Amino acid sequence: MSRVAADRLAALTQVGARAACAMIHLVEGHHLRLIGGHDLPPGFEPLQQVPVSSTLAGVVLRAGRPLVIGDVEGDERVPAAAPVRAVGIRAYAGFPVRDPAGAVVGVCAVMDYQVRHWRPDELNAVDNGAQACTAFVAEQWAHEAEHQQRLFLNTMLDSLDTGVAACDADGRLVVVNRSLRERLELPAEITHLDKWVNWLPITTPDGDPVDRTQTPLRRALHGTEVRGTEFALRTRDGRRLVRVNAHPITNRQGRRLGAVAVFHDITEARHAEYLQRMLSRSKDEYLNLVGHELRTPVTIILAYLDAMSDAEPDTPAAELYPVIDGARRGSERLRRLVEALLDLSALDAGRTPLEMADVDLVAVVTSAAHTAEDQAAAKNITLTRTVPAAMPLRGDAARLTQMVTVLLDNAITYTPDGGTVTVTVAGTGDTATIEVTDTGLEIPDDERPHVFDRFFRGAVATERAIPGAGLGLPIAKLIVDHHHGTITISTSTHPPGTTMHVELPRTS
Repeated sequence: MSRVAADRLAALTQVGARAACAMIHLVEGHHLRLIGGHDLPPGFEPLQQVPVSSTLAGVVLRAGRPLVIGDVEGDERVPAAAPVRAVGIRAYAGFPVRDPAGAVVGVCAVMDYQVRHWRPDELNAVDNGAQACTAFVAEQWAHEAEHQQRLFLNTMLDSLDTGVAACDADGRLVVVNRSLRERLELPAEITHLDKWVNWLPITTPDGDPVDRTQTPLRRALHGTEVRGTEFALRTRDGRRLVRVNAHPITNRQGRRLGAVAVFHDITEARHAEYLQRMLSRSKDEYLNLVGHELRTPVTIILAYLDAMSDAEPDTPAAELYPVIDGARRGSERLRRLVEALLDLSALDAGRTPLEMADVDLVAVVTSAAHTAEDQAAAKNITLTRTVPAAMPLRGDAARLTQMVTVLLDNAITYTPDGGTVTVTVAGTGDTATIEVTDTGLEIPDDERPHVFDRFFRGAVATERAIPGAGLGLPIAKLIVDHHHGTITISTSTHPPGTTMHVELPRTS
């Protein structure tokens, strides 16, 4: 209640009680606050700083019932230090002001300078004034409770990572919580549903336009519940997938008051589902491929062992050597597969950290090329090197040698007999490059993005039954990644061939 309104209520109470003056007090902590008065005695307001216990209003507060005094001087209930004594007041009538719970929170009172006997209608006027103040307190409590509830609700909504938007029955946006407002960078002028649906940066998950009349909040405002509809939103964090639920808001009589829409960000969940599908597929491919690759050498070993067990006891050792050699080849193939799997796992998990040192990349490439010479010669493949005198950098010599060996082995394996494989080293002050180029068959466009995928086997390898488990290039890529470098592949048709291009920083 404003001071003007409280003063008018005090004046009406004064007139109704035919008193000299009237006042309205409310409790404020341990003090009384004068919120309204009419014709108060000169100097009365400065006396309000005395303790509540020394005032007549304090007597009303303690007793919780009206206090009617005909003569202040002769009534023992009047405290000795009561302010009314200092300003010449002789008669007093005060009624309690209560809150909605019934507790006394103030006093509405009238006073007179003459000793008097208060008539019932006069006291009734004071009681009516107190009742009016009680109604005001109840209204203030309701407003305060509503304010607190709204403050609580707004704070709760703003603390959510989930986006929330709501409008009233006329389409005015009454809520857009912090999460949604900041993610969308909502302009201040977007305050109505019509502008909202036209501005909202929304598409289908596939990127197709959305019918603006079918946006969730608009549909809910027209009475339709929307559940689990998925959209893509363009936000400050990039494209996000959201699942939207929207509901009409109605009162108990069913009259529509507005609508609310809730935006759940499911981007990470969808990505996790995708990764789970990829993991499941990779596991299946792994089991199929590794099962096949393991079964083949094991079958070979068992076959040769069976042949040895079927041989006559007096069979000359010379006749068994080929069988033993075949079993040995199967065992070696099995060992290489197991070592590759363990090596890939160790690199992936970081269990084998790089041993960084000053390395000459030319020496690394030369060593790997010498190792590959016998393999190239067996297929009549010309293996050439184009290297500078030296190319120093920081790296793990053993791992870099392993990486170049994998690239050369891959190039020789997929190059037809009589072809050419060339390894080139070059560089600048900051970067060293290795290129391994072969004259093998061109890799199809659809296979090229997958050559570094684990267990990937191209159509050529499958058709020609080229042995391998699809682990060499993934290991090579991990080694390059651990050196903070890049590895890419390119192919050409004229002349046919494939080039593996590796870039490594020369300083770590």
